[in-house]
Amino acid sequence: MKVKQKNLKAENFRYVIKRVIKNPMIYLDNFFRYETSIDHWMRDISFTVNAGAYPAMACPDAVENGYHCRQLIEQVEVAYVIFKQCGLKKQKEPLAFFKSRDDYYAYASRGEYSFDGQINPADTLSKFFSFQSMRKWYATLDDLLLALTWRRAPNYEQFGDKIVAVHELLLRLAQALYVIYREGGLPLQVPSYVIAQPTDRFEGKMPLSRLGELMNNIADKRHAEAAAKLEPIFEKAELWDKHMKGNDGTELVDGDGDEGSSEGEDEGIPIKDIEQEQE
Repeated sequence: MKVKQKNLKAENFRYVIKRVIKNPMIYLDNFFRYETSIDHWMRDISFTVNAGAYPAMACPDAVENGYHCRQLIEQVEVAYVIFKQCGLKKQKEPLAFFKSRDDYYAYASRGEYSFDGQINPADTLSKFFSFQSMRKWYATLDDLLLALTWRRAPNYEQFGDKIVAVHELLLRLAQALYVIYREGGLPLQVPSYVIAQPTDRFEGKMPLSRLGELMNNIADKRHAEAAAKLEPIFEKAELWDKHMKGNDGTELVDGDGDEGSSEGEDEGIPIKDIEQEQE
Protein backbone atom coordinates (compact mmCIF):
# COMPACT_ATOMS: atom_id res chain seq x y z
CA MET A 1 0.00 0.00 0.00
CA LYS A 2 1.41 3.34 -1.02
CA VAL A 3 1.50 5.96 1.70
CA LYS A 4 -0.34 9.15 0.80
CA GLN A 5 1.89 12.20 0.97
CA LYS A 6 -0.45 15.11 0.25
CA ASN A 7 1.33 17.39 2.74
CA LEU A 8 4.87 16.15 2.03
CA LYS A 9 5.73 18.81 -0.50
CA ALA A 10 8.71 21.14 -0.40
CA GLU A 11 6.48 24.23 -0.32
CA ASN A 12 4.96 22.98 2.96
CA PHE A 13 8.35 23.02 4.69
CA ARG A 14 10.87 25.74 5.43
CA TYR A 15 14.16 24.04 4.63
CA VAL A 16 13.61 20.49 3.35
CA ILE A 17 13.98 20.24 -0.42
CA LYS A 18 12.25 17.94 -2.89
CA ARG A 19 15.16 15.49 -3.21
CA VAL A 20 15.27 14.99 0.56
CA ILE A 21 11.51 14.41 0.72
CA LYS A 22 11.94 11.73 -1.90
CA ASN A 23 14.80 10.15 0.04
CA PRO A 24 15.62 11.46 3.56
CA MET A 25 18.81 9.36 3.58
CA ILE A 26 20.38 12.03 1.35
CA TYR A 27 20.09 14.55 4.19
CA LEU A 28 21.20 12.11 6.91
CA ASP A 29 24.24 11.01 4.93
CA ASN A 30 25.32 14.61 4.34
CA PHE A 31 24.64 15.78 7.90
CA PHE A 32 26.32 13.02 9.90
CA ARG A 33 29.13 12.33 7.44
CA TYR A 34 30.20 15.85 6.52
CA GLU A 35 28.66 18.43 8.86
CA THR A 36 29.03 17.04 12.38
CA SER A 37 29.29 13.97 14.61
CA ILE A 38 26.49 12.71 16.82
CA ASP A 39 28.39 13.60 20.01
CA HIS A 40 29.02 17.19 18.91
CA TRP A 41 25.48 17.55 17.64
CA MET A 42 23.88 16.42 20.90
CA ARG A 43 26.02 18.91 22.83
CA ASP A 44 25.00 21.65 20.39
CA ILE A 45 21.35 20.77 21.03
CA SER A 46 21.85 21.09 24.78
CA PHE A 47 23.63 24.44 24.43
CA THR A 48 20.89 25.78 22.15
CA VAL A 49 17.96 24.65 24.30
CA ASN A 50 19.58 25.94 27.49
CA ALA A 51 20.42 29.31 25.93
CA GLY A 52 16.91 29.72 24.53
CA ALA A 53 15.08 28.62 27.65
CA TYR A 54 17.28 30.57 30.05
CA PRO A 55 19.35 33.26 28.27
CA ALA A 56 21.49 33.84 31.35
CA MET A 57 23.06 30.43 30.63
CA ALA A 58 24.08 31.41 27.11
CA CYS A 59 27.65 32.19 26.13
CA PRO A 60 27.65 35.94 25.29
CA ASP A 61 30.19 35.51 22.48
CA ALA A 62 28.58 32.47 20.86
CA VAL A 63 26.79 33.16 17.59
CA GLU A 64 26.29 29.53 16.58
CA ASN A 65 23.13 28.92 18.60
CA GLY A 66 20.92 30.65 16.04
CA TYR A 67 22.35 28.47 13.26
CA HIS A 68 21.95 25.36 15.40
CA CYS A 69 18.30 26.25 15.95
CA ARG A 70 17.86 26.47 12.19
CA GLN A 71 19.51 23.04 11.89
CA LEU A 72 17.11 21.69 14.51
CA ILE A 73 14.10 22.90 12.53
CA GLU A 74 15.39 21.19 9.38
CA GLN A 75 16.12 17.99 11.26
CA VAL A 76 12.61 17.90 12.74
CA GLU A 77 11.24 18.38 9.22
CA VAL A 78 13.26 15.40 7.95
CA ALA A 79 12.08 13.32 10.90
CA TYR A 80 8.48 14.26 10.08
CA VAL A 81 8.95 13.12 6.48
CA ILE A 82 10.21 9.73 7.71
CA PHE A 83 7.40 9.55 10.28
CA LYS A 84 4.72 10.10 7.63
CA GLN A 85 6.29 8.03 4.86
CA CYS A 86 6.68 4.99 7.11
CA GLY A 87 3.15 5.32 8.47
CA LEU A 88 4.25 5.29 12.10
CA LYS A 89 1.46 5.46 14.65
CA LYS A 90 1.14 7.93 17.51
CA GLN A 91 1.31 6.85 21.15
CA LYS A 92 -0.90 7.72 24.11
CA GLU A 93 2.08 8.07 26.48
CA PRO A 94 4.90 9.63 24.45
CA LEU A 95 7.01 10.40 27.53
CA ALA A 96 7.10 6.79 28.75
CA PHE A 97 10.77 6.38 27.86
CA PHE A 98 11.60 3.39 30.06
CA LYS A 99 9.55 0.22 29.73
CA SER A 100 11.90 -1.81 31.90
CA ARG A 101 14.87 -1.39 34.21
CA ASP A 102 17.08 -2.63 31.36
CA ASP A 103 16.18 0.50 29.39
CA TYR A 104 17.11 2.65 32.36
CA TYR A 105 20.48 0.94 32.85
CA ALA A 106 21.22 1.02 29.11
CA TYR A 107 20.84 4.79 29.22
CA ALA A 108 22.65 5.26 32.54
CA SER A 109 25.65 3.06 31.74
CA ARG A 110 26.05 3.30 27.96
CA GLY A 111 24.01 6.35 26.96
CA GLU A 112 21.78 4.21 24.72
CA TYR A 113 18.16 5.14 24.11
CA SER A 114 16.37 1.81 24.09
CA PHE A 115 12.77 0.73 24.63
CA ASP A 116 11.90 -2.75 25.82
CA GLY A 117 15.57 -3.68 25.52
CA GLN A 118 15.93 -2.62 21.87
CA ILE A 119 17.33 0.49 20.18
CA ASN A 120 14.23 1.50 18.25
CA PRO A 121 14.40 4.76 16.23
CA ALA A 122 10.87 4.18 14.92
CA ASP A 123 9.56 4.27 18.49
CA THR A 124 11.47 7.51 19.12
CA LEU A 125 9.98 9.18 16.03
CA SER A 126 6.54 8.04 17.11
CA LYS A 127 7.01 9.49 20.60
CA PHE A 128 8.38 12.75 19.21
CA PHE A 129 5.34 13.54 17.06
CA SER A 130 2.91 12.10 19.58
CA PHE A 131 4.11 14.66 22.11
CA GLN A 132 3.13 17.51 19.78
CA SER A 133 2.40 18.09 16.11
CA MET A 134 4.78 19.43 13.48
CA ARG A 135 3.02 22.80 13.69
CA LYS A 136 3.64 22.97 17.45
CA TRP A 137 7.27 21.93 17.01
CA TYR A 138 7.67 24.87 14.64
CA ALA A 139 6.24 27.15 17.32
CA THR A 140 8.49 25.73 20.05
CA LEU A 141 11.66 26.07 18.01
CA ASP A 142 10.64 29.55 16.84
CA ASP A 143 10.23 30.59 20.48
CA LEU A 144 13.69 29.22 21.28
CA LEU A 145 15.17 31.06 18.31
CA LEU A 146 13.52 34.32 19.38
CA ALA A 147 14.70 33.87 22.96
CA LEU A 148 18.29 33.58 21.72
CA THR A 149 18.12 37.26 20.76
CA TRP A 150 17.34 38.33 24.33
CA ARG A 151 20.06 39.16 26.81
CA ARG A 152 17.62 38.62 29.62
CA ALA A 153 14.35 36.72 29.32
CA PRO A 154 11.25 38.77 30.19
CA ASN A 155 9.59 35.65 31.58
CA TYR A 156 11.51 32.55 32.59
CA GLU A 157 8.24 30.61 32.82
CA GLN A 158 7.67 30.91 29.08
CA PHE A 159 8.34 27.21 28.48
CA GLY A 160 7.64 25.97 31.99
CA ASP A 161 8.29 22.32 32.82
CA LYS A 162 7.65 21.46 29.17
CA ILE A 163 11.18 22.49 28.27
CA VAL A 164 12.52 19.40 30.06
CA ALA A 165 10.51 17.11 27.77
CA VAL A 166 11.42 19.21 24.71
CA HIS A 167 15.13 18.93 25.53
CA GLU A 168 14.97 15.16 26.04
CA LEU A 169 12.91 14.55 22.90
CA LEU A 170 15.28 16.58 20.74
CA LEU A 171 18.25 14.59 22.03
CA ARG A 172 16.48 11.31 21.46
CA LEU A 173 15.44 12.37 17.97
CA ALA A 174 19.03 13.21 17.06
CA GLN A 175 20.17 9.78 18.28
CA ALA A 176 17.37 8.04 16.38
CA LEU A 177 18.25 9.79 13.12
CA TYR A 178 21.91 8.90 13.63
CA VAL A 179 20.96 5.22 14.06
CA ILE A 180 18.97 5.39 10.80
CA TYR A 181 22.04 6.88 9.09
CA ARG A 182 24.37 4.29 10.62
CA GLU A 183 22.14 1.34 9.69
CA GLY A 184 21.48 2.68 6.20
CA GLY A 185 17.73 2.90 6.81
CA LEU A 186 14.97 2.66 9.39
CA PRO A 187 14.75 -0.80 11.00
CA LEU A 188 11.10 -1.84 11.32
CA GLN A 189 9.62 -4.94 12.89
CA VAL A 190 7.28 -6.69 10.46
CA PRO A 191 5.76 -10.21 10.30
CA SER A 192 8.04 -12.91 8.93
CA TYR A 193 6.00 -13.27 5.73
CA VAL A 194 6.40 -9.62 4.70
CA ILE A 195 8.87 -8.91 1.89
CA ALA A 196 10.18 -5.35 2.03
CA GLN A 197 10.61 -3.57 -1.30
CA PRO A 198 12.09 -0.04 -1.16
CA THR A 199 10.18 2.44 -3.33
CA ASP A 200 13.22 4.59 -4.12
CA ARG A 201 16.93 3.96 -4.29
CA PHE A 202 19.51 6.16 -2.61
CA GLU A 203 20.80 8.25 -5.50
CA GLY A 204 23.79 10.49 -4.92
CA LYS A 205 24.52 12.88 -2.11
CA MET A 206 23.01 16.14 -1.05
CA PRO A 207 25.09 19.03 -2.41
CA LEU A 208 27.30 20.60 0.23
CA SER A 209 26.81 24.21 1.25
CA ARG A 210 29.57 26.72 0.44
CA LEU A 211 30.72 26.45 4.06
CA GLY A 212 30.74 22.66 3.79
CA GLU A 213 32.75 22.79 0.56
CA LEU A 214 35.26 25.17 2.17
CA MET A 215 35.67 22.92 5.21
CA ASN A 216 36.15 19.83 3.02
CA ASN A 217 38.71 21.64 0.86
CA ILE A 218 40.65 22.67 3.95
CA ALA A 219 40.57 19.09 5.25
CA ASP A 220 41.75 17.72 1.88
CA LYS A 221 44.60 20.25 1.81
CA ARG A 222 45.72 19.32 5.31
CA HIS A 223 45.61 15.61 4.46
CA ALA A 224 47.71 16.25 1.35
CA GLU A 225 50.30 18.24 3.33
CA ALA A 226 50.50 15.51 5.98
CA ALA A 227 50.93 12.83 3.31
CA ALA A 228 53.71 14.85 1.64
CA LYS A 229 55.61 15.05 4.94
CA LEU A 230 55.26 11.32 5.57
CA GLU A 231 56.25 10.22 2.06
CA PRO A 232 60.06 10.61 2.56
CA ILE A 233 59.82 8.68 5.82
CA PHE A 234 58.00 5.80 4.13
CA GLU A 235 60.54 5.78 1.29
CA LYS A 236 63.46 5.55 3.72
CA ALA A 237 61.70 2.79 5.63
CA GLU A 238 61.12 0.86 2.42
CA LEU A 239 64.78 1.21 1.37
CA TRP A 240 65.95 0.09 4.80
CA ASP A 241 63.64 -2.90 4.67
CA LYS A 242 65.08 -3.93 1.28
CA HIS A 243 68.59 -3.41 2.58
CA MET A 244 68.03 -5.64 5.61
CA LYS A 245 66.59 -8.35 3.40
CA GLY A 246 69.53 -8.08 0.99
CA ASN A 247 67.34 -7.19 -1.97
CA ASP A 248 69.30 -4.10 -2.91
CA GLY A 249 72.50 -5.90 -3.92
CA THR A 250 74.57 -4.72 -0.93
CA GLU A 251 76.17 -6.90 1.71
CA LEU A 252 74.48 -7.08 5.07
CA VAL A 253 76.24 -5.41 7.95
CA ASP A 254 75.69 -5.65 11.67
CA GLY A 255 74.84 -2.83 13.97
CA ASP A 256 78.51 -1.76 14.33
CA GLY A 257 79.01 -1.31 10.60
CA ASP A 258 81.14 -4.46 10.29
CA GLU A 259 80.35 -7.24 7.88
CA GLY A 260 78.97 -10.42 9.35
CA SER A 261 76.57 -11.34 12.07
CA SER A 262 76.47 -10.01 15.62
CA GLU A 263 75.36 -13.38 17.03
CA GLY A 264 77.47 -14.60 19.92
CA GLU A 265 78.40 -11.10 21.07
CA ASP A 266 77.27 -9.50 24.29
CA GLU A 267 77.99 -5.81 24.71
CA GLY A 268 81.32 -6.07 22.84
CA ILE A 269 82.79 -8.95 24.97
CA PRO A 270 84.65 -11.50 22.79
CA ILE A 271 83.21 -15.02 22.71
CA LYS A 272 86.56 -16.45 23.94
CA ASP A 273 86.44 -14.38 27.14
CA ILE A 274 82.88 -15.48 27.79
CA GLU A 275 83.84 -19.16 27.47
CA GLN A 276 86.73 -18.66 29.93
CA GLU A 277 84.43 -17.09 32.48
CA GLN A 278 81.99 -19.99 32.16
CA GLU A 279 84.83 -22.48 32.86
